[in-house]
Amino acid sequence: MTSALFVGLSTLDLAYAVDRYPAEDSKTQALDQFLGAGGPAANAAVAYATVSGQPATLITALGRHQLTDLVRNDLSSHHVTVVDTTPDRIDTPPVSSIVVALEAGSRTVVGLDAARIQAVYTAELARHVDQAAVVLIDGHHPEVAVGIARRATELGVPVVLDAGRWKPIHEQLLPLTDIAICSAAFAPPGFGGDAPALLNYLRAAGPKQVAVTRGPDPILFAVAGRRGAIEITPVPHAADTLGAGDILHGAFCAYYSAGRDFVDALTRASAVSTLSCRTFGTRNWASELTELHNCPSRDSGRGSDS
Repeated sequence: MTSALFVGLSTLDLAYAVDRYPAEDSKTQALDQFLGAGGPAANAAVAYATVSGQPATLITALGRHQLTDLVRNDLSSHHVTVVDTTPDRIDTPPVSSIVVALEAGSRTVVGLDAARIQAVYTAELARHVDQAAVVLIDGHHPEVAVGIARRATELGVPVVLDAGRWKPIHEQLLPLTDIAICSAAFAPPGFGGDAPALLNYLRAAGPKQVAVTRGPDPILFAVAGRRGAIEITPVPHAADTLGAGDILHGAFCAYYSAGRDFVDALTRASAVSTLSCRTFGTRNWASELTELHNCPSRDSGRGSDS
């Protein structure tokens, strides 16, 4: 049985760490660099495998350009099996160029997403849902995302939606979603409310368990009969936030599929996400995970009835 199935974007990430953002029309020597697989679903799959110790499966679109070998090899080395929906595609995969400004604790990403890739849902892909305990969808590759979400709904497999920024496909995905974890930047058309109002919007759209992440501010959540907030441990100076949200989603799937309830899984996942910000890149945090697991459990978030 596949412990977790991830569906969405894979990119080739090239990230550089610098003290501060370079001036325009200048040359800057980086402090460090990272080259490997990126994308919300791909990073989440790696995080799941790292936290759970179980392999993950990723349905994505790569093709057979020579650069895709770098993505596949990185994912394989982190116990992620790739199911490629576009095996004959010869175009360059999406490449993201990233500058991580450590002093500011921020990152800037320039790259292509999946907009130019036509990934098609097939019955063959459905068999991967049949074996899954949880499914995470990031909203990229819309036809595949909807097809997998519908199949998971038919089988009663929990669907987790990573909703970073609004995409038109979310109108179809939200009714098929059990758990939605979105960022405060998620702004549906015509919506002008704050984070608590966004929780209401999400629950009305379909998901019964929802959360809104807000960077260093507490994560707000709503689940039947309860609303609350999960405090975020402050990140030290010279932090790298690249992929922190993706890692949170993957860690959440690991804890949730292991039997933790929604709030407990989200609380533990937020601690993993914070841990990832202490090291550069989206992989080095794994070496410090034992330290986190040896710490006493954090509170499962303050909350109130609603």
